[in-house]
Amino acid sequence: MGPTPRTVVAMVILLLVCTGLVSAYELSISAPPTIQKGKPLVVNGTSNIPAGISVDIVLSRSEYTTEEIARKTVTLQSNKEFSVVFDTKDLQKGQYKVEVPSIQGYAFLGGSVTLRIVQVVDRSDEVTIKSMRTQEMDGTLEIAGVIPKNPNSGVQVEVVGPGDEVVFGPQFISTSSDGSFSLNVPITKAGRYELSITDSKGFIGTYLFTVNERVETVATLATTPAILAAITATAPSSAEKPAFFVITGPKGKVKISTSAGTDWVIEYADQRGIIQKVNSKGQVEPEEIAVDVSGDSLFLKVYPYRLSDRGDVTVFVEGAEKIGVATEIPPVFAPTTTPTTKSPLPLLLAVIAFALMALGKRYRS
Repeated sequence: MGPTPRTVVAMVILLLVCTGLVSAYELSISAPPTIQKGKPLVVNGTSNIPAGISVDIVLSRSEYTTEEIARKTVTLQSNKEFSVVFDTKDLQKGQYKVEVPSIQGYAFLGGSVTLRIVQVVDRSDEVTIKSMRTQEMDGTLEIAGVIPKNPNSGVQVEVVGPGDEVVFGPQFISTSSDGSFSLNVPITKAGRYELSITDSKGFIGTYLFTVNERVETVATLATTPAILAAITATAPSSAEKPAFFVITGPKGKVKISTSAGTDWVIEYADQRGIIQKVNSKGQVEPEEIAVDVSGDSLFLKVYPYRLSDRGDVTVFVEGAEKIGVATEIPPVFAPTTTPTTKSPLPLLLAVIAFALMALGKRYRS
């Protein structure tokens, strides 16, 4: 009995592969199925595609719709291995995918894996930072906050300063009965500092601080005003029900910032009475503004940029005497109504009727 047709086809394909007329190319990538927001997303890969060929690795949001977030290109080397790193600090929690699009002239066969699903977990809203996110250089970075889900426990903290220099930790610190914690970190220069917090469940989040150079001023006994300490107020806020605050104090410039963890929008009326809207930061960093106060009070309207966000917002103020939560919508933010203009039609109809009556009398006479 001779070979079957299926056997003949298999032998022909094997012969073509052995002679180099048909090549089976494979490419596989690997990525962690879950990653905490703020941690680098490392994608590793291997391939038998010839060295010198460029390969794209694409990171996309993959939920109801697909939205490309970032794309990186690598050139394959002789060892057939490659690796790329994506930053997750600005990603929202949810489902993402990393994939390798098709490469012209090379078809992926065999055990190729060109797509991986990754869940980004964001726990940064579990921590509320109470200390000022912008501080003046005095040799100490003051850090204070609260983690309500971790009372009477411990969390690991690490502080990284300018030039990616680790200035504290990683080290565990304790939390009190309400989950609050505080830390004074010695520092030697101004710049940007990142606080990373981790608990027994894993990485929680990264929180940014800015330390500015101290401005030396010559104080005069007669004219130097008293320095007002930072004050705060907290209120629930959503796009449908914004939070309103009233700030009172001396005339002059006051510094205002919000809590982080949500992309907040600040509105206020300037000295001309024109409403100004501020939204220059994302959800990782707090909004910060400096306002010249010409009257006795300054009203703020604070709400989340995204319609789906809601929660408590804390407003920090430097240079004022008092800040409170407004129980009613301040007049400056009250909805305006366009006055209605009475229609001239009834008057016009009356004139026409009068003219017709006069004309009728004339014809009857």
